[in-house]
Amino acid sequence: MPDKIRTTVITGFLGAGKTTLLNHLVSQPTEKFALLVNEVGSVHIDEALIERSDEEMIELTNGCICCSIRGDLRDALLRIAKRRRDGELSFDRLLIETTGVADPGPILQTFYFEPAVEQSYQISSVVTVIDAYHLERQLTFQENVKQIGFADVLVLNKMDLIKASEREPLIALLRERNPSAAIIETEQGQLESNRLFETFHFPKEEQVRLSQQTDQIHQSVEDFTALTIVEERPLNRNRFGMVLREVLEAYAEDLYRYKGIIHFADTERKVILQGTGMIYGTAIREPFSEQPKTTLVFIGKGLDEQAIRKGIEAAIEHG
Repeated sequence: MPDKIRTTVITGFLGAGKTTLLNHLVSQPTEKFALLVNEVGSVHIDEALIERSDEEMIELTNGCICCSIRGDLRDALLRIAKRRRDGELSFDRLLIETTGVADPGPILQTFYFEPAVEQSYQISSVVTVIDAYHLERQLTFQENVKQIGFADVLVLNKMDLIKASEREPLIALLRERNPSAAIIETEQGQLESNRLFETFHFPKEEQVRLSQQTDQIHQSVEDFTALTIVEERPLNRNRFGMVLREVLEAYAEDLYRYKGIIHFADTERKVILQGTGMIYGTAIREPFSEQPKTTLVFIGKGLDEQAIRKGIEAAIEHG
């Protein structure tokens, strides 16, 4: 069976610069991209790069392609996977562009709850493009804050429009809402494309960012909550599993993303947790090089801080 198609979801605020970023990626590709959008005409690709096009697809001279969703995302994904298997399409990575107000949650669910899609695709990263100049105003809208919460990578675009003294406060606003995401500062969407990829499954850099977090909670528009819990006492593996299931059952799709480095009593190695909604995974990594501790981040809507903290307290290993 061929390798799964590595997939990056690119979302972002209206006017933040998604189209500019996508144009940069497909015009100067480091690998062959397939770009999946609502309408192929919505992405303004340099005509000099277009080899041939129709209503459903644009093929570029550099090997990249741009495809239209044309209705249901699941059907579009299965069509693309089949054409790739049959040798009709050749590409290395799929980029999915969402509309400016799209909720990334249902898109990610398609990759986990649809068996035919899950067999062919693997999420590589979730990228949110942010307008640095209008950030504070845009944070008053729930859709924008939710897109920040789902992301592994935050592209802070239009940095050339802000003063140097405004930079740190803007980054602090993003850190409050997503403590573990990578933040890339850009002007006109210009960046090294490899910085956007392979971030969904907890790379080393994100482990470092997470391990530096302190115990805190941030709440903002319409009950959005980013809760970070740090616990130095080891946890009981079975009790933590029960607590996690209770949290998932309580919040379900209101739990956008959750991640953690867990210190279990029965191992000296880090156990990595990462999930979205009801779907999560764990992995055993290297031993702790510093004082072992558990760091967990929960990002979602209407999360009960005290209830979650009590759950983690109940999972502490005794004796």
